[in-house]
Amino acid sequence: MLAGRQALTGCVAAQRAGRLHDRGWSVPATGVGWALALVSFGVAAAAGRSVVLLVVAVVLLDVAIQSLNILNFTRLFAVAGDACSRVNTATITANFLAGAAGSAAAGLLWSAGGWGRGEPGRCRALGVRAGRVGGRTARTPAHHHTQSLVTAAHRPLA
Repeated sequence: MLAGRQALTGCVAAQRAGRLHDRGWSVPATGVGWALALVSFGVAAAAGRSVVLLVVAVVLLDVAIQSLNILNFTRLFAVAGDACSRVNTATITANFLAGAAGSAAAGLLWSAGGWGRGEPGRCRALGVRAGRVGGRTARTPAHHHTQSLVTAAHRPLA
């Protein structure tokens, strides 16, 4: 039941992001999406053993990522014109490859060190890095850079 509500929150956020794009607020909304993703990392880092804060962090991250996906695809398809199917294929392929690389890196890091006391600091550093990448690439699809973060966020804690 909780997972269904969390998914519904992401769907509603995606719909609202589309409306913001239609009103000409795509770029500012993208900035808000990135900020929300960074806030979710902060909440996750502060969660400790709190399941409630962890769920809040996951919902915030889902809202951010769903919104960024809608905003970026809408802008990308507006520019692509006749090449929509090729652009979609390239985008989804790059998204998959970035997610696979993030999963592989997370698996190696987990094997090397597990989930120790230093993880909250590493998560904050990763979030800051994602923010810097997002700030530099505001005109490119942001979900390419966040997919590995999403994949890493779904790793089990224990």
